[in-house]
Amino acid sequence: MKSPRSYLLLLIIAFVHYRGFAQNNSSPYSILGIGDIEESHFNRVSGMANTGIAYRSSGYLINNNPAAYSELSDQIFFVEAAARASFISYYGTAITSENDQTRDFAIERFSLGIRVNKFWGSSVGFMPYSTANYSFTGLKSIQGSNISTPADYEGNGGVNQFYWGNGFKITKHFSIGVNLAYLNGTLSQKETIGSTSVSNQVVTTKDVYLRNFYPSYGMQFYHKLNSKWDFGIGATYAYKKDLKAEYTSTVTNGTNTTISDNVTKDDYFTLPNTTGVGIALTKNKKTTFVADYRYQAWSDLNYKGFNYYLQNSSRLSAGIEISKKKQGYQNTVETVFYQAGLFYSNSYLNVNNEQLKDMGFSIGMGFNSKRNALGYCFAFEYGIRGTQNSGLIQEKYGRLTITLSYRDFWLTKGRKYY
Repeated sequence: MKSPRSYLLLLIIAFVHYRGFAQNNSSPYSILGIGDIEESHFNRVSGMANTGIAYRSSGYLINNNPAAYSELSDQIFFVEAAARASFISYYGTAITSENDQTRDFAIERFSLGIRVNKFWGSSVGFMPYSTANYSFTGLKSIQGSNISTPADYEGNGGVNQFYWGNGFKITKHFSIGVNLAYLNGTLSQKETIGSTSVSNQVVTTKDVYLRNFYPSYGMQFYHKLNSKWDFGIGATYAYKKDLKAEYTSTVTNGTNTTISDNVTKDDYFTLPNTTGVGIALTKNKKTTFVADYRYQAWSDLNYKGFNYYLQNSSRLSAGIEISKKKQGYQNTVETVFYQAGLFYSNSYLNVNNEQLKDMGFSIGMGFNSKRNALGYCFAFEYGIRGTQNSGLIQEKYGRLTITLSYRDFWLTKGRKYY
């Protein structure tokens, strides 16, 4: 029988091994802006449409709001890893039976957490901030003429975040938090122009390497309303931040002979002011209702391109969780929980005067293993993104998220409790 710590090693090995499969999926809109910005948190609240700004948990790492880390159990360290499988169908005038579906699997999040002392909880981790992956064929006009030539475009990459989150309990009913993230990643695009003969092709590869620190802040207030109901509110905020960039542009012919190679440095992309608020109501410590609203002020940045521009985005979500518990030897133990949620969002992308919208629902469940120190969370999300109006592409997707949570005791002066 494996020792509890062997499961920790298996989680780390799985994360390192499978992370490389994250770029199998195609997303046509990820060519714009910084790519598809990730709305999921890949944690316990995934089954509630990722609603959790006011949510607190003593047994899971809730990274929706750094203030929630102050609720972590004492003398226990936490390890969590999450994977997601996605299945997407595309609809629109440009879609054929050869390009109407895609699927993807990736390990999306890995994190560690501890309760440092009675006032301070802390977590470090890794997860995507945005992703880009697309492939299409179009026509490119030759400058100074009325001639157009076929061109193939391929893009991939994204921005990842390495974060250190800290939650501090200021009073019995009030906590604050700060999350210091380091964002870095590369967005790559390859343009191929020419005939089917490789020797006659001209290939232009553009890479943009992005990086900078990105702090965000949070607070939570929580109190008992009466003998049955507990109440909580939360808020998060992040100031706008410039991501530093290094551009690389390489032009080669079909025989890999370099025609030109340039490197420049400049500010590339500014992340906007971001605000989030949430509420949580819990009845009898078992049934929890949550709701979140998140807003990003993209319009102030005045980003625009050919047939698109960035505008203010918002996301509204709500969910419910039902927790089944039993009385243990010294405390109450959760055996299983069930979740459901709804979400509606206005994207930061406006293409052909159509702001992209995303809406859907989620369901989830979780339980703790009776044989080892692992906890399991499962969440399924179905959504519809975009529209077929104005010549655009609509996506209908299903996503299955699996989160594994490992917990073990630390600093117990040699005593074991399992």
